[in-house]
Amino acid sequence: MMKTLNPLNQMHVPMLNPRNYPVSCRQMLLGLAGLPWTLSLMRMSRRRERGTLLVLCYHRITEGVSAGGFCDDRYFITLPKGVFSSQIRWLTRHYRVVGLDEVLSGRPLPPRAALITFDDGFRDVAETAFPVLSSFGLPATVFLIGSVIRENKIPWITRLHWLLDRAWERGADAGCLNTLGVEARSGNVRRDGIPGVLASLKALLKRRDIHEIDDSLAGLEEKLGVETPPGLLVQRFMDQGQIAGLVGHGWTVGNHTDHHLNLASLDDRRVREEIAHAGDTLAALPGYRPVLALPFGLAESFTPATVDIARGCGMRHVLTSLGSPNRFPGQGVLLDRVICETFSGLYFRFVASGGRKAVKSMLDKTMPGNSRRII
Repeated sequence: MMKTLNPLNQMHVPMLNPRNYPVSCRQMLLGLAGLPWTLSLMRMSRRRERGTLLVLCYHRITEGVSAGGFCDDRYFITLPKGVFSSQIRWLTRHYRVVGLDEVLSGRPLPPRAALITFDDGFRDVAETAFPVLSSFGLPATVFLIGSVIRENKIPWITRLHWLLDRAWERGADAGCLNTLGVEARSGNVRRDGIPGVLASLKALLKRRDIHEIDDSLAGLEEKLGVETPPGLLVQRFMDQGQIAGLVGHGWTVGNHTDHHLNLASLDDRRVREEIAHAGDTLAALPGYRPVLALPFGLAESFTPATVDIARGCGMRHVLTSLGSPNRFPGQGVLLDRVICETFSGLYFRFVASGGRKAVKSMLDKTMPGNSRRII
């Protein structure tokens, strides 16, 4: 059992996620190996005449490691409050945190500016992350899913995580994939257990539209003999009162599409619907700004046509998750974000400096297809 640590002491931040030691250890070792590179990149960015904009991406911030559910914890969707506090403290020492309105204003930003964002609108953003940021006097932006607000619909990924948490609790194995066809059973899911199931199912469902996804998850519910509780939405996601409360403290709201689908898998008409329908819904909320955070945000989740459609829907910026600071101004409509759900302080500095993206680019040239597995 891990010793209880003081979350506000930077020297005592837990370096390992006890739910996923292999990934934690790899991140810590990569952060240590990349330390000289990190320091070099930070020095270079200080010398640049043009400004930089670092955009950070978070999802869930919880009081403890086990508060998010097995699947969330294992894949670092959940970050404990203590680790988050340490990251924000480091950020304020090395960057000037700005709000989205400053980015959109057209005025020059500080040379080393940072923007803090949260995807999906989880309830603990208001309950746990907001008090931390408020103590530093910092704003943030939360990107919301249109159907969650308009239809009170549980996002399909949250529903999938909940179902596989129940499967894990019951000791189910990869056989629960049988209902979804041979394609989902490929790879090493039987060896990797429920985490392998989750990775395989995500890869499969991300290629489908929402009606197909709903049907697949209904089949998984039947296979497991459980039904996703309606109360899961209230347990996991902010209500409109909480959203308004954040906006009242200087936060802003952005567009995270209507159903959190992989836009690259949809035709142009559906892409336009996903962006525009969410925009119509979210425009009724206080603090809404026409900025799109792409679901998943990696290279395979959007195309140049996706970006053109987003601009046609009035989106002033399109945020990816490619993992690098931005030249600003000068980056154009696309802005990269750094996903920060890491327990290692060294690895956080490594990704925030742009080191992970630089290493991935180098490995893609020498070891195509292996860079994601390594870093």
